[in-house]
Amino acid sequence: MKIQKLNWAGIKLACGRKTILIDAVEDFKPYFAVLGDPKTPVIRFADTTQADYILFTHLHLDHLDIGVIDKCLKPDGKIIGYKKLEKSIAKFNRPVVYLDNDETFRDNDIVIKSVFSLDGIGEQQTAWIVAYKNTKIFHGGDTIWHNQFWKLGRENPDIDFAFLPINGAIVNFGIIGLEYSTIPASLTLEEAFNAAKLLHAKALVPIHYGKFSTPFYQPKEVDDEDFIVMAKNIKQPYLILEDGKFINKQKGNDAIQFS
Repeated sequence: MKIQKLNWAGIKLACGRKTILIDAVEDFKPYFAVLGDPKTPVIRFADTTQADYILFTHLHLDHLDIGVIDKCLKPDGKIIGYKKLEKSIAKFNRPVVYLDNDETFRDNDIVIKSVFSLDGIGEQQTAWIVAYKNTKIFHGGDTIWHNQFWKLGRENPDIDFAFLPINGAIVNFGIIGLEYSTIPASLTLEEAFNAAKLLHAKALVPIHYGKFSTPFYQPKEVDDEDFIVMAKNIKQPYLILEDGKFINKQKGNDAIQFS
């Protein structure tokens, strides 16, 4: 499996000759009013990517990009969608395989599983586990802390990389009818390290941080020292993967290459 970090929470998985996109977004303009301009460059991938499967954890438009679906989904490709979002996903008029929590889809050596997740402002959300041969990843969208991480770790062994949000964003979305709360609407750095440890992940890969900050969306900023201290205290390995960069885990070889 070759893994590329895309923008924000997005990743691209190359599994043999099949390509999978998760939470892949190129256009953040629909949320400009609350997120503002990106603080880091937005990488362009849609014009050069053809995906066999497109997954998204939930319907927020910083995790779902209709333009990416239009450009990237192959004519015979499919959306793998969370069952509880069926009414909304059906409107996309694309072939869909719906999965409820703990259900799986298989394509030869590829296994895709929907598992429990918890959205910070009460929307329906799932997390995805994707396995291909000797590599397994967990993608947590922008989940908050919940009491199922212990269960997920027990029931889904051998996770190599846990892609988890770390920015602990405080949201002030009164302009869309949500009252202000000081409780983070996504995992904090400490929570993400603990979640990765409970998932028994070989490495936490942070996502969903460093790109947006406005009075309406207030993330907890982190630096290199924060990662070092947290990893030492919680005893959980991590790796930082910049947008556009790759992890390549070869078949039959536990060595990980970066590019």
